Amino acid sequence: MSAVSQLFIYPIKSLAGIPLNNSNVVEGGFKYDRVLMISEPDGTFITARQFPELLKLKTAIVNNNIVVSTPYDESITINFDEFSKSNEPTEVWGNHFTSHIAPISVNQFFSQLLHKDVQLRWVGRQLSRRTKRYQDVPVSFADGYPYLLLNEASFNYLQKQCPEKLDIRQFRANIIIKDALPFAEDGWKTIKIGEVIFDIVKPCTRCVLTTINVNSAKPLTNNEPLNTLRYFRSDDQGQIDFGMNMIARNQGTVSIGDKIEVLERQPAKNYIKNFPKESIKNYQPCTITFQDEKIKGNNQQTILEQLEQHNISIPNSCRAGVCGRCSVLLTKGNVKPLTQSAIKQNKHILACSCVPKGDITIE
Repeated sequence: MSAVSQLFIYPIKSLAGIPLNNSNVVEGGFKYDRVLMISEPDGTFITARQFPELLKLKTAIVNNNIVVSTPYDESITINFDEFSKSNEPTEVWGNHFTSHIAPISVNQFFSQLLHKDVQLRWVGRQLSRRTKRYQDVPVSFADGYPYLLLNEASFNYLQKQCPEKLDIRQFRANIIIKDALPFAEDGWKTIKIGEVIFDIVKPCTRCVLTTINVNSAKPLTNNEPLNTLRYFRSDDQGQIDFGMNMIARNQGTVSIGDKIEVLERQPAKNYIKNFPKESIKNYQPCTITFQDEKIKGNNQQTILEQLEQHNISIPNSCRAGVCGRCSVLLTKGNVKPLTQSAIKQNKHILACSCVPKGDITIE
């Protein structure tokens, strides 16, 4: 069973995150997560997309205050009680709401770092912002939704394809899970972690922020990992997805080690897969023969995915190696199992959990 392996909060949007052993689910997200944000004087949000150096600023929580430290041994303590009492217009990705402005000394600190006039804003104790799809669900300064889940196996799959060395922190997830199949999360609709039930709203559309090294604040070459993700996580609108946006149904605590219980599943989103043979590491072509029909395959994707890309449908449900509906007979060749249960008796294998090692024949 999959479980939580890492937890992060980001007290200030676009600044470095804080790893935690456990975190409380409160109104708008994890406690302290993205409750502060740097903005233009008119309230328009500013992020590391425009100012990558923000990623090098570290945050800490000390006595209910937020402490920010720079690589130059400078620091400032941010006290929530010192923010303005008035509700000031604020905007994040076209979503308009109100927030509170930090005192002049704090704003000057960030203005000097960025060499421009900026303000630090706090969402306040009563959140006025709501998610776009769920108008009764409050959210802090996160891009769109309170929680972002990432699967270690999906990240490892990406790393195998990507020529650049990646850091899972580039994707700024709140909850990172382990011991699941790569992209098993695509088929999840409702899950329970610890005391909390989460609804998976949508895949997270990724942007240029993922291409920035979190330690150096320098961009990786060739627009990676977006360039690689485009080969197998791009939809028909050209959006590139990685990770899942979530909302919580109730409050509670999530801890490292908590098991992931899948309460409800949904059909996975379809992606356009176009692996370039010359640029993907370890890519090897192969032939998959299914009931006398031959298709061009590869040693990177599951058999089920490759059959579907060629409009060949076989029974399937969980896509996670659990239900067994996608069982096929392997009559020739060898496969790499992604789970211990992927290879059954009498040469039967699960198409959702096996990757060809070379030419194979199945029926």
